[in-house]
Amino acid sequence: MEMLFHVVVFPGLLYVLLWTVALFWFFRKFMAALHKRIGPSFNGPGGSFQTLFDLSKLLTKESITPKGVNPYLFSMMPLLAATIAMLPTALIPWTPTITVVESQYSLLGLVVLIGIEPFLLFLTGFGSDNKYSFLGGIRILTQMISMETSFFLAALSPAILFGTLSLQSIVEQSTWLSFWILLPGFGLYFIALLGLLEQPPFNIPDAEQEIVYGFYTEYSGTNYFLLKLAEFAEFMAVFAGAATLFLGGFKGLFFESYFCLFIKMIIVAVFMMAIRASTPRITMKHMLDFSWTYLVPLSLLNIAWIMLAKIFIFGAVS
Repeated sequence: MEMLFHVVVFPGLLYVLLWTVALFWFFRKFMAALHKRIGPSFNGPGGSFQTLFDLSKLLTKESITPKGVNPYLFSMMPLLAATIAMLPTALIPWTPTITVVESQYSLLGLVVLIGIEPFLLFLTGFGSDNKYSFLGGIRILTQMISMETSFFLAALSPAILFGTLSLQSIVEQSTWLSFWILLPGFGLYFIALLGLLEQPPFNIPDAEQEIVYGFYTEYSGTNYFLLKLAEFAEFMAVFAGAATLFLGGFKGLFFESYFCLFIKMIIVAVFMMAIRASTPRITMKHMLDFSWTYLVPLSLLNIAWIMLAKIFIFGAVS
């Protein structure tokens, strides 16, 4: 019964759906304040009706399957993308006692599940039989290959410092000293995540002005809703992953609970939304140059810094 509760309620399907709706509302409210948008500010109490309007519109629109598409890829990929995006929640230590799947290799599972999502989105574009969707999918693969090297190297920083691949152990060993040591890695991790999630300034795969809407172009109705569900569920996974790896997870100043982890997730979300609202999209050429010329070398330097800090700072204090 306990496992069923975790799978269905917390941190399972119902929690993911609630998080998706709440984050969507928070996202619209935050962007409305920065961009002075009217709908999310005045439609209903706290702009909540706007979120209901958006969700009802997505769920009631007709799902159209164009001629010539690969019927299996086109129909299966939205559901598969949403399912894979939810799986990392099973590896996150939400409280000192709640981790659905405890493993000494949970960090590897987390980065693999986060890293595989762009490939699934590529398949959505590939199966659409549309040159704009296919081009958006190719851009996702290009961006994924460029950003995942830095993402993996940054995510391994806590593992090298603490000598474990277990997310639970990483949280338990986290201290204020480890936070400062891992701070450069957190910055690199966050930047690489923006690329993996196709968020500004790296929203190149779904550039409306250039390729209509990228891999989303042919999707509508429930299928489009599932792709958006996958996007916001992945937000939850990466926010929780960042808080767990670099910010102490469920640890707080005076107590340990899910509330501490939730606050840290919201802080990471606010930073991402602020960047989204204030930065223009860069070109593919600039993204590639930035990734391979700056981000990857800095990630390697960060690994060297973590090794030195473990020997001369962290190890000496411990």
